[in-house]
Amino acid sequence: MALEQHIQRIEDKLLLLLKKLQQEQADNALLKEQLQLQQQESARQLETIAMLEEKLHLAKIAGVASGKPATPEEDEDFKKEMRNRINDYIKEIDRCIALLNS
Repeated sequence: MALEQHIQRIEDKLLLLLKKLQQEQADNALLKEQLQLQQQESARQLETIAMLEEKLHLAKIAGVASGKPATPEEDEDFKKEMRNRINDYIKEIDRCIALLNS
């Protein structure tokens, strides 16, 4: 009789462990889904930030081109950035010419 009770307790504990395992697996699946949604949202936000930064940059260029007053720091930063961009374009053109000549 004691052996049967011992086996029954073991079976009960096993069933309890199986239920806990199923619950943990369900929780894990839910957390993975939430993580994926958060990652997608983060990616969308990064795209939006990049787009807004580009719009801001274009607005600054348009402001300088139209003669709107800028602070001396903004004006100097803009000049440096434009110099760097022009230098990059010149380097790229030089590389293309070198490729065409070879």
